[in-house]
Order: sequence, then C-alpha cells, then structure tokens
Amino acid sequence: LAPYTKAKPPKGRVGRDSGGTPEGETPEARRRRVFVKKFQFSLQAMRDYRERLLDEEKGTLQRLKAERDSIEEHLRRLEGEFIGISREMQEKQEEGTTIIELKKLSAQLDNLRLQIQDQEAALAKAEAQVGRQMEKVVAANQEVSKLDKLEERQREEYRHQVSKAEEDRIDEFVSQNLVRMAPAG
Repeated sequence: LAPYTKAKPPKGRVGRDSGGTPEGETPEARRRRVFVKKFQFSLQAMRDYRERLLDEEKGTLQRLKAERDSIEEHLRRLEGEFIGISREMQEKQEEGTTIIELKKLSAQLDNLRLQIQDQEAALAKAEAQVGRQMEKVVAANQEVSKLDKLEERQREEYRHQVSKAEEDRIDEFVSQNLVRMAPAG
C-alpha cells in the first residue's frame, strides 16, 4: 500500500447528501443515523451578560431602597422626638417653669428642626436615586426581554426546521418503500 492513499468508505453506507438509504436498513437504524442538532440560542452569551447586568442593577436598587427606608425611619424617629419635646415644653409652660428650662427645650426643638430638614433633604435625594435606578432596572429588563423574544423566534424557527426535516425524512422513507414495492419491469 502506498502511504498516501485515500481510504474508501465502507460498503453499504450511503453518504448524507445522496438521499438514499442502504439496502436492508431498518427505519429505526435510519432514525438513529439522523442527528438533530440541539437548539442553541445564538446570542446566549449576550443574554447571560445582560441578565448579570440586570441582577447587578436590581441589587443596587435594593441597596438604595434600604438606604431610603433607613432615612425615612430616622426621620420618623426625629419627628416623634420633636412632638414629644413640644408636648413637654407646652406642659412645663402650663405648670410654670424657669426660663432656662424653656430655652433648653427650645434649643432642642431647633436642633431637631435642623436634623429633620437635613433628613428631608437626604430623603429627597434618596428618592431621586431610587427613581433613577428604577429606570436603569427597567431599561436592563427591556434588554433582557428583547433577547428573550429573539430567542423564542429562533426557537420557533428551529422547531419549524426540525419539523420540516422530519417531514422530509418521512417522505423519503415512504418513497423508498414505494420504490422497493414497485414491481420490477
């Protein structure tokens, strides 16, 4: 044998492009020979990346919401404290107290008013951040949804192609059987 000779295909096998089936091959053997490529979304890596971004944006949104909620809670505590000191000051005025005591309570109220104003400003800023982050989450979600729809369209096309290939295989099988059953003549 020469070292560079081409190997011949084994007898009884028919190439994929020839459209024929080897003699004596059962339909089950034919089915095993037909391989259907598993569906794979062409933009899966992009979709995975967009989903990771969406998850990160959602995580940021949750963190910002937690910060906003903390500010709201602190603001409620300050307002409750302000109401308590206001009542105390009013009671002491009705009972009669020293001017030093009233000035002390008045200073506490002034301090609480400033803290409340600061917390209200911080709350407004936090609300704005939550709103902006919510827009980012919505945009990221829309990107993932677009890719999901594209994947579904590709999956439908794949199903259609598989169905068409199955129909072609059945047609070929039927025609082969008709050819075999036809009287020779």
